[in-house]
Amino acid sequence: MRRAFQTAFLFLLFMTFSLAVNAKGCVLPEDFSVRGVTLGETADEKQLEKAFGTPLFDTDKSVFGIRVKYYTFKKKYSVGVAASTGKVVDIVIEDQGYSAREDVRYGATPHRIAAVYGSKEREQLNGLTWNIYENPEKPGQKLMLEIEPETWILVSWRLTSLPLTEEEADLGGGQEEDWQSDDFNAQLLANKEIDMSALKEREETEKGPTAPWKR
Repeated sequence: MRRAFQTAFLFLLFMTFSLAVNAKGCVLPEDFSVRGVTLGETADEKQLEKAFGTPLFDTDKSVFGIRVKYYTFKKKYSVGVAASTGKVVDIVIEDQGYSAREDVRYGATPHRIAAVYGSKEREQLNGLTWNIYENPEKPGQKLMLEIEPETWILVSWRLTSLPLTEEEADLGGGQEEDWQSDDFNAQLLANKEIDMSALKEREETEKGPTAPWKR
């Protein structure tokens, strides 16, 4: 009887320990994929359409010198593809109906976020509050959870391999992309009318940390 009691006690102790470990949460490689589109993989427009539908529009932007083509879809999905490599470098999700791993949704509490992804100190970036996690298999990739300052609930997701600041870009946080290439200059000179506002916007994007998907 005593041995049975000890066995039952050890089993309960093991289960309690397992639950405590799981409650801490951790980021997994699968957290860097949305609808079959994975950060860092090559994806053309047809593949993106299959996952998200027909784009509402697309725009070319420079993020710390990296040329990225952003596709914007219904329900506030945005996917950025690097012009030089064709790889997905940015995925932004502002769809309130989106469900991530373990059914983490818009409005998730800090406790729920920590239980699934782990605890993180909140960071301020571009005037917004974030929990920022690294991909355990590819450290250059980040999972960013936007937190509403007043309620501390989850309001959006961002998966990115782009640098977040000028300092990070200088340290090699992204791939160099020269907008002032010969081909680009030739295209500008071929146009009789140059849209100076677009050039100004590009320069401001290069200088400032404003999030490109918030423009």
